[in-house]
Amino acid sequence: MFGSRQSYINFLTSIKFDFSGYEKIRGRERNIIISVGKSADYMFRQFTEMFPETSFLPCLAVLPQGSEIHALKTENVVFSTHPHMSEASFEACEKLINFVKIQNPENVVVLLSGGSSALIEKSSDKNGTILLNEKLLKSGLPITEINKARSENSLVKNGKLAELFGKINFYVFVASDIPYPCGEKLVGSMPFFREDLENTHLFKCASSDLLHDALLRQMPENTESVRHFTGKVEKLAEVVIRHIDSGTENLLVTGEPLLKIESKNPGCGGRMSHFALMMLPFLKKGMRLYALSSDGIDGNSPFAGAVVEGGRISIPENEIKESLQNYNSAELLNKFGFMVESGYTGINLNDFVIFEYR
Repeated sequence: MFGSRQSYINFLTSIKFDFSGYEKIRGRERNIIISVGKSADYMFRQFTEMFPETSFLPCLAVLPQGSEIHALKTENVVFSTHPHMSEASFEACEKLINFVKIQNPENVVVLLSGGSSALIEKSSDKNGTILLNEKLLKSGLPITEINKARSENSLVKNGKLAELFGKINFYVFVASDIPYPCGEKLVGSMPFFREDLENTHLFKCASSDLLHDALLRQMPENTESVRHFTGKVEKLAEVVIRHIDSGTENLLVTGEPLLKIESKNPGCGGRMSHFALMMLPFLKKGMRLYALSSDGIDGNSPFAGAVVEGGRISIPENEIKESLQNYNSAELLNKFGFMVESGYTGINLNDFVIFEYR
């Protein structure tokens, strides 16, 4: 399906977001744009293409280090760290707050995507907040619980940033990477919206359903599919193995599997490469499994995930077991040419698994 790095990126960047909600404030004076998250540049490009006059508005964007920028101007960009918080996370937040103060707008258009929780932060206990984030990243908890825990110790999350500017209206367009009901309200631990704040307004412009439907259109008509998967990677393996045993030829799963990291010094990998390595022994000749992250970065690896094929290469069982125990799946799979390296794609709408049997 994705024969190359470029075909993978081309597919993802063909997905269109819905910014029609901006018509409610289009033409008003004193608008500014804030774009934060892994999709900050992509969202800005689509938004300004839909509303060309907005490309001239004052803008500040915060993206992960290593992201490419195409639509944004360099002078409007602040790079921060993800998934780990750092001093850069707190500096980026201060720059964002100061930007709003200096501009003193009537309306702020926020383009928000996943990854924002680590990219911007303000706390009375900086070191404690960084350590908490590290613990949460390894916890294996659902992202809903992780973001709630992050919000408790933050001075900007859970609508607190918007609360600092009670006289300014925040119109928040969210590309949701949280596959739970009302997940859009928790993206990036949501600094810019809370239901009890009269100056905040939320619009869901993209979600994992958008990714799921786009993938499904590329697949054969007999494809079975599962949306909003949020169980452990072990459970995901059970789901796929059950479909293999039943004779399923094509399967699509989208969502956010959980991986608890029980190691102080994990190796190179993420939940997608971990899952792919778990599945490799169950794949027969003619079977292919795509296990990819739409944002292009799987866990603490430089890879988007893996594409593994049955019958192509036999990796000794003890090597697979050792790599899984050490959370070093990406390094092992990369030795055999199974990993996909794309860098940040600019899209962040969950992970996806595709199984094909030809």
